[in-house]
Amino acid sequence: MTELIIISALGANNRVIGRDGKLPWPLIPEDAQRFQALTLGHPVIMGRKTWEFDLDQCPLANRCNIVITRQPQQYQGLERCKDYAYGLSFVTTLEDAIATVQDRDKAFIVGGAGVYAEALAIADTWELTLVEGDYEGDTFFPDYFSLVETQFRLVNLEAHPGFRYETYRKIS
Repeated sequence: MTELIIISALGANNRVIGRDGKLPWPLIPEDAQRFQALTLGHPVIMGRKTWEFDLDQCPLANRCNIVITRQPQQYQGLERCKDYAYGLSFVTTLEDAIATVQDRDKAFIVGGAGVYAEALAIADTWELTLVEGDYEGDTFFPDYFSLVETQFRLVNLEAHPGFRYETYRKIS
């Protein structure tokens, strides 16, 4: 069974995750390195806006990239991704995305807000980076607080100056 993991950086004060298609805070090198270390070699599942705005329609290297879009045919034959060795798929639903990774040990949900909202209750693990400070944005991580201690439990907290990592696991 594939472990489904949500990975996201969000504002600790307001759950903001994006502003105009980009992170609302300056890059946090340690968090970028952690994202790389956790997701490398594993499939990443994302929505169309994350694919278009955050990744500029280029796959994350050394990972199978699965993009959820209502119009997958629009992306067929992307020249710059044609020879991408790790796999690049376009599907219409999260259910289809999960079905494509059934044979893998882990798969990461990397955004955006709509995909997170759909995956929140069915994920096995959440890997969250909570960024301290007041940041404005137009895209927010779904409200997950009602699931904490009812469906998910905090199993790790690692504090750093300006941010913290929180890992939650589904309660069996």
